[in-house]
Amino acid sequence: MKILVVSDTHGAIFESIIASLRNEKNVDLLIHCGDKYNDVPKLAKLLGIKNYYRVVGNCDYGVSHGEDIILLDIENKNILVTHGHLQHVKDGLDDLKEIAQEKDADIVLYGHTHLSHDEMDNNILYFNPGSTILPKNGSASYGVIEISGNKVTSRIEAV
Repeated sequence: MKILVVSDTHGAIFESIIASLRNEKNVDLLIHCGDKYNDVPKLAKLLGIKNYYRVVGNCDYGVSHGEDIILLDIENKNILVTHGHLQHVKDGLDDLKEIAQEKDADIVLYGHTHLSHDEMDNNILYFNPGSTILPKNGSASYGVIEISGNKVTSRIEAV
């Protein structure tokens, strides 16, 4: 299972970003961690990815039907997806880690900070793909997670 993870696209779907994301071959699933909830179906279609999940971010004004946090069971892994603003991730991951423990998450995907983060802590993967358009550290990025049996690999890629 190969998962493309993006966040904080903020309505900017430029051809250069699409070209970079298309470099990822054999993607099974797209997960968007918020801040342009309504663009996700279009993005998935442009990338040729049929299956996607998305959560609402703090800049997704007017979205009343989306979820702030979802828990997915993918390849026998519990994947918690949130934007992170409600868990105050800009101030640290303490709130997010508490929720991850409560939900028995194996993988936590989040955004909001516009900074990529790929860390294993207490057997839980905390993964933020950064932002494809407004990075805080100068490097626009996305993420890839691959699940094969019990093995999970993750990586951040520059756009």
